[in-house]
Parts: sequence; C-alpha cells; structure tokens
Amino acid sequence: MLRPAEMVRLTVGVHTARRDAMIAALHEAGVVELLPVTDEERLHALVTPCRRSSAVPDIAEARSRLERAVETLSGFVPEKNAVLALFSRPPDHTISFPVTDAASVLEESTRFSEITEKILALHARDAAIAERMARLDEEEETLHLLLPFGIDPGRLGGTGLLEVRAGIIPSGECADIEMHLNEEMPELAAAFLLCGVGDHPATVVCIAHPDASADADRVLRALAFRDFTPEMTEGTASDGIAAVRTERTRLEQEQTGIEASLEVLARTHYAALEAMAEELGVMREREDASPQFGETGSLIVMQGWARTRDLPRIRSLCDRSADGLFFCTTESADGDVPSAFAHPRWLAPYGFLTAMFGMPAYGKIDPTLFLAPVLVFTFGLMLGDAGYGILLFLIAVLVLRGAGHAPGTVHDLAVVLCACGAAGTVFGLLMGSFFGNLPAFFGITLPFTIIEPLNDPLALLILALVIGVVHLNLGLGIAAYEHLRCGEQRELFFSEGIWFLLQPSAAVLILTFFGWAAFSPLVTTIAWAGAAAGIAGILWANGPLGFFSLTGYLGDWLSYARILALALATGGIAMMINILSGMIMGIGPVFLIAGILFAVIGHAANLILQCLGGFIHALRLQYVEFFGRFFDAGGRAFSPFAAQRIHTKPPEGK
Repeated sequence: MLRPAEMVRLTVGVHTARRDAMIAALHEAGVVELLPVTDEERLHALVTPCRRSSAVPDIAEARSRLERAVETLSGFVPEKNAVLALFSRPPDHTISFPVTDAASVLEESTRFSEITEKILALHARDAAIAERMARLDEEEETLHLLLPFGIDPGRLGGTGLLEVRAGIIPSGECADIEMHLNEEMPELAAAFLLCGVGDHPATVVCIAHPDASADADRVLRALAFRDFTPEMTEGTASDGIAAVRTERTRLEQEQTGIEASLEVLARTHYAALEAMAEELGVMREREDASPQFGETGSLIVMQGWARTRDLPRIRSLCDRSADGLFFCTTESADGDVPSAFAHPRWLAPYGFLTAMFGMPAYGKIDPTLFLAPVLVFTFGLMLGDAGYGILLFLIAVLVLRGAGHAPGTVHDLAVVLCACGAAGTVFGLLMGSFFGNLPAFFGITLPFTIIEPLNDPLALLILALVIGVVHLNLGLGIAAYEHLRCGEQRELFFSEGIWFLLQPSAAVLILTFFGWAAFSPLVTTIAWAGAAAGIAGILWANGPLGFFSLTGYLGDWLSYARILALALATGGIAMMINILSGMIMGIGPVFLIAGILFAVIGHAANLILQCLGGFIHALRLQYVEFFGRFFDAGGRAFSPFAAQRIHTKPPEGK
C-alpha cells in the first residue's frame, strides 16, 4: 500500500496444442504484461519468434467493414441527454459469441455480411446523392447568373465563328473591373459585366472572334476569372433551373427513404454489429501478440511482468486452460519494471488522482495513502457548508448508481466526491453554515458550531497554517525515511535535516519577536544558532540559489491560506444570495416565487463554483506543496495484455 505492487518476471511455456486456449485465458484475465521473448538474450539460441497469424488481414478487413457500418448507423441512434446519461445506469446489453480462435470469429462475422453490405451500400448511395445535390446547387447558381444575359447555356464555348465565355470574377471593385475590361479587351472581343450585390461576385460574359479569344482569355485570367461549366447543353437557363429543381426533389425523396431504412437498421442491428466489431478487435489483439512469443519444437514460450499477488490466479488459469501441459517460472524484478498500484478497496478509487500526476517509480513511495485523507479533509474545510456538502454527496451517489456503477474513472471520481461531500457536511456543521446563514433567517442556530469563518477568520487561518506545517513536514519526513533507507546520509542532512533544524528555530524567534510567547535566554540563543546553521546549510548545498529555497518554502506554507480564502468565498457568496433573495421576497407577495428561484439558481451556481474551486485547490496542495518533497513520479504504468470489452462478454468457460 505504501509502495507499488511487488512484480515478478514471469516465464510460461505451453504445448502447442493448448496455445490458443491458454493465451485466450490470460488475455481475458488481463494480469500479465507481455514482453518479447526475443529480448531475452539467453533465449535467443533456444527459441524462434512465432510468426504473425495469417488470419490477421482477414480479421482486420472484416472489422473495418463492420466498424464502417456501425459508424454509419451511429448517426441514427437516439442520443441520450448528457445529464440523464450521467445519472442513469446504461442497460447491460452485452453479447457473447461462440468463438474460440481466429477461424471461428471470422466464421461468426460472416453472419453479419449481408446486413453490413446493405448498410454500406445505402451509405454509399447517400454519399453519392449528397455529392450530386452539391453539384446541382452549383448548377442552379450558375444558371441564375446567366439569366440576365439571355444566353442559353448550350452556346457557351466555341461555335466556329465566335467564342463565348461566361463566369465570375470573385473579388475587386466593379468600377475597376469594368475599366480593366474596356481598356485591355482586344478589338474583336466584347465583355459584358453584371456587378454583384454585397459580397456576391461580378458576372462576366465575353464574346470574342476566334482570332482574339486567346487575348481575351489572358485579360480575363488577370482578373482571376472562373469559367461556368453548366451540365445542360440544350434549352434556356430557365429550363435548366426547372430541371435542376425537379432532380433535387427526386433525390431528396430518395435520401429520405435511405435515412428511414438506416434508422430501422439501427434499431434492429446496431447493438449486434457493434458487439461483433468489438469481438473482432479482441481477436485481432490476441493474434497480433503472436510475434512476442517464442517456439521450439512443440513448445510455445512467453514472458512478461505480473504482480506477485496474481501468481496463484495465473497458475490456476494456465492449469485449467492447458490441461496441465505447461510450466510457469518466476524471477525477481529488475530492469524496466512497471508500476501497479497495490491499494485496498477503500483506497483504490483515489489511485487515478495520483496517476494524473505520475506513476510512482517501482520500489518508491506511493503517495496515495497520504493523498486520500488530506484531500478529503482540506476539501471539506474549503467547502465548509453542510447544505452544499449534502447536495454534493447526493449527486455523487446518483452518479455512482448511474454512469459510475461500472469500474472506471467515473466510478472512482464518484466515490471520491461522496467522501468530499461527507467531509463538506461535517465541516459545514462545525462552521455553522447551511447554505450560508440560511438557518438564521428562521431563527435557528446550528448546535455544533466551533469556528465561524466570517466571524473569526483568524482562527481558521491559524488552523490552515498548522495543517500546512504538518503536511509539509510529513512530506519531508517521508523523504528523510527514503534517504535513510537507501543509505543517503548526505542527502538526508542537506535536503530534510536542515529544515527540521530551521523550522523550530524560526518559530521560537518569530514568537519572541512579536511577543506571542516568552522563552528563556538559553532557548533563544539555541534558536539563533539553529536558524544560522540551517540557513548556512541551505546556502552551502544550493549556493546563492538557496535564498529561493527559503522563500519557496515560505510560499508553500502560506499557500495553505487558500483554505481560509475558499471557506470565506463559500460562506460570503451564500450569505449574499440569501440576503438578496430575502430582499426580493420582501418587495411583495408577487415576488415570492422570484426570490425563491433566485435563491435556488444562486446556490446551485455557488455549489458548482465552490466544488470546482475546492477540489482543484485541494488537489494542488497535494501536487505542488506535498508531492514535490519526496515523490518520484518516474514509474512506467503496468500495461497488462487484457481484452477491452464493453459490448461483449467472453464465451462461457473463459
């Protein structure tokens, strides 16, 4: 619990006939991080790497098609309201497929081939319709621009005697364009200009003799002229617009039918297709692991990292899946050993908060045991309101029963917030705050009040600074223990010892200077000597930059004053909301509902603001002020070979 889980290097051998069964069992259990056997020098002469499975390309292709079908149908699956999804438990619609190896999963996927092809065909047709409708929009816009000139689209281009060009000039002042055309256009060519309105481009029709067409094109290109290329070659522009609109209506009707078909398919097949795609992904990952194994004769050898506590389970899995045709050996951990948390059930939800900062290096201190109680304690002080604490606790419980019911980050965060809400409730009662000073409006006094931040902020400030001293020295104590354990006496003295000497000396001198306490001359003299020795040690170890170590430590200590600041903010804003609500309701009976709504909305906003602020600042005290004293976050997270299942469950017996 104080250090990452003890790891061992695992070597497993299995008879070729039982290879797939044992790999599947380990994959579903997710308890071993695989290592390439070829990385082990002593095995080079004994084993050869297993070849990549020939089924992988077929699995990848089948999965790709299924995933494209799932992606197509996903747009027709009704989306849940984000808030409701957070508080409602998703239905447990997991599917189990009767598959044992690559061949069986490919065979199972063929059951979905027909429906997959139908979905992809509908999607392809829908995409073609969308592309065609975009082209029709361009065609209609082009024909509208030709209408004022009275030129049939079929006359554009060359007719032998004349060259006709029509198009747009996207930018430039109309007067400048007209002047350029008049001055630069050759004698055997004429240009007609229709200025655009607002941001619309100018439309130009140019008629030129074939001998002058090249010069006319040069003049138009200088203005970034873009040719019209209408599809229709017969009839007038008005006829073309009517034809475009007719075709668009037909395509829209076809598109509506396609969407209706896809919606029906989504209701009936989406879940099964999504599950089959996931099953193919699991099998693909399993088959991709083959090159990490080695083989020699009829023996398959694999290596990896495992937690010591998981060894009995691993041996049991291997025994059942390999029918006894296996061996399993372990070696002590060395080299690039991964880190995995070893937390009891009550502490496990806080592990992700440590992992957000960094994984502890293997064999070093895991700070989660210290993070959990201090985080909850400081958050409770910062929130300091029983009403808000109760609401936070209830919200967290609802999330825990809803989206957080399954293991994962949401579950862990909900558990942490439950503890934070309970702490906020307890400290709110001790601080006499229930939605601010709401009880006072009804003549009620909370019976357990000890400190009222708004009335006695100095008491809470002193408490916050005491917490800071204890917390910082806990970090120094942990660091000192690690240096002592590793036999690093010099680092112990200069990194922690001088601070243990300097702090009590400075406390005596400060208390004496301000007259807050009186000490004998001997104690004062020892304090001066201790302070001088401590400062000298810091400057000796760090040089002139040691001055910033002193100011940095002082800043870290004063940083705990944020506990007071957050507590005052919570109570002050809540009190303001209550006062304003009372003023609104006091205007008259008509404003009673308005005052109540203002109070509800105001307290809801304050709850969100203070919970976010309290959690972030409580976590910051851990990451910045505490972890920096001792935490070695250079660990590599344990990454087991594990099947990632959401929509499926392993076949019976796995």
